Amino acid sequence: DSVSRKGHLEAALRDVLDGQPRILVGTQMLAKGHHFPHVTLVGVINADQGLFSADFRGQERLLGMILQVAGRAGRAERPGQVLIQTHHPDHPLMRALQQGDYDAYSQRLLEERHAAGLPPYTHLAMLHAQASQAEQARHFLEQAANCLKAPGVSVHGPFAAPIERRANLYRYQLWLLASRRETLAQALKPGLALIEKLPGARKLRWSVDVDPADLS
Repeated sequence: DSVSRKGHLEAALRDVLDGQPRILVGTQMLAKGHHFPHVTLVGVINADQGLFSADFRGQERLLGMILQVAGRAGRAERPGQVLIQTHHPDHPLMRALQQGDYDAYSQRLLEERHAAGLPPYTHLAMLHAQASQAEQARHFLEQAANCLKAPGVSVHGPFAAPIERRANLYRYQLWLLASRRETLAQALKPGLALIEKLPGARKLRWSVDVDPADLS
């Protein structure tokens, strides 16, 4: 919000490098790709939102983000310190951060994904629908689900997106999971052709995302 005009970001970064601001407040943007030699203390506020995210990659992303932002502290000659605000200090992820045991926690996440049948052990495609009425989006995806049923493909939903409403539109999702990418592709090609012919297809926004990076 504070660097919306041309040149503001560059000017702000110059000020930071010169050591003028004593406190930096920002989003994950501060964690990525910048070298701040004067930063010696980093605070991660409300880290718990990543522990219980609706996105199955939530903990993975929280771990990566904290590691990134921790790298901003003590990059020059001065030692750095990272403080994390949490109501769950005994959570396995928080313990892994304290102990620096990242490999073991990553293996734990992989085991949970395997048990749940989620990527990277399966392949995922998501059908998104957005409409001014929630029932319209949900009903469209119910019809779409019937078009996408195929051997080797499990269909889940429809259910509300993690951010259910955005820009006055209700957002719903349909998940398709398959152990082989070829199986998923074989279901999508004829299925999408049928979906395009559904009566409601032109009355709302819909799209398909294969191997989605973001589930919101």
